Amino acid sequence: MEKLKDTPIMKFAPEVRQALNNSEPVLALESTVITHGLPYPRNLEIAQELESLASAEGVVPATIVMLDGIIHIGLGKTEWGTLEALSQQAQTDTSVLKKLARRDLALAVAKKWNGGTTVSATIHLADFAGIKVFATGGIGGVHRQWQESFDISADLTALSMCSVIIVTAGCKAILDIPATLEQLETLSVPVLGWQTNYCPAFYTKDTPYPVERVDNIDEIVQVWQNNLELSQTEMKQSGSPAVVVMNPVPDEYSIPSELIEPAIHQALEEAEQLGIKGKATTPFLLAKLAEITKGKSVQANLELLKNNVHLGSIIAKAVAETRK
Repeated sequence: MEKLKDTPIMKFAPEVRQALNNSEPVLALESTVITHGLPYPRNLEIAQELESLASAEGVVPATIVMLDGIIHIGLGKTEWGTLEALSQQAQTDTSVLKKLARRDLALAVAKKWNGGTTVSATIHLADFAGIKVFATGGIGGVHRQWQESFDISADLTALSMCSVIIVTAGCKAILDIPATLEQLETLSVPVLGWQTNYCPAFYTKDTPYPVERVDNIDEIVQVWQNNLELSQTEMKQSGSPAVVVMNPVPDEYSIPSELIEPAIHQALEEAEQLGIKGKATTPFLLAKLAEITKGKSVQANLELLKNNVHLGSIIAKAVAETRK
C-alpha cells in the first residue's frame, strides 16, 4: 500500500497518517457537531471527549474539518486552537464557520473557507483517505413534506457511493423515516440494526419500521466485506455503497415518541412560519427541540454520540484485524 502523504488541499494528523499506513484502527468523526450542533464551549468539550473515548478503546480518532481551505483528517493542538477561536467568533458572526456538504468541498477549498463537514462530506473524505469506519449522530434523509420541497439530504447519495461502515443512531427524528428507509433501499445501501429489529429515530430507541438485525461485530464486518466483493463484480466506477449500522440511543436516555413528536411538529411549524429552509433547517430544529424539551434532547444527543463512538471503535478494531 502506498504511504499517505499530505497534499496542498489535504493534511493528515501525524498519528492518523501513521495508523493508516500501518493498517491500524482509525475512526472518522464529523465536525458539524462542533461547528453547528452545540454552543461554545460545550461543542469543543464534547468533540474532544468523543476523541478521548475512541483513544481509550485503542483506536485513533480522526475528526475531519476544513480550515482555511485545507481538509484536515485528524486534528492536532494547533487545529483545535483554531477551531476554538472560530467557535468564539461564530457566536457573533455565524458566517465564519460554514456547514459543508459533499458538493461544497471544492468551492470551500477554492475560497479558503472554514467549516464543519456533514455526513455526506465526512463519509466521502473518510473513504478517500482510506478510513473504513465512521461514527456520527444521525444520518440525514428525506425530510417531511418532501413532496412539496424535494428536500432530500445529500447524505443518502454519499452513502450509496462510499464503501465505509457508518455507525449512527438512526435517521434524524425530524425526517420522514419510512421515506428515508425506502430511499436507502432504492440506493442499494445495506441497513443493519445493532441488536435491534427496528429502526431507531435518533432521540427514540425504536420505531415501527423494521431493519435487518445483527447481534455480533463479526456479522457487521462480514456484511461490509461481502458488499465490497459483490460491488467489485459489478464493475461499478463509483464504489460500493456504505453499510449503515443503526445503534439505538441507550434506554435511559431514549425519549418516547409520544413526547418528542409533538415537539418536532411545533418546531417544524415555527420553521415554516419563519421561512427557514435548506441547510439552516436542521440546526434550527435541533435548537428548538432543545428549548421545548428543556434540554432532554441535548442530553440524548450527547449520549448517543458517545454510544456510537464506542461501537464504532469496536468495529474499527475488527476491520483492522481483517486487513493485517
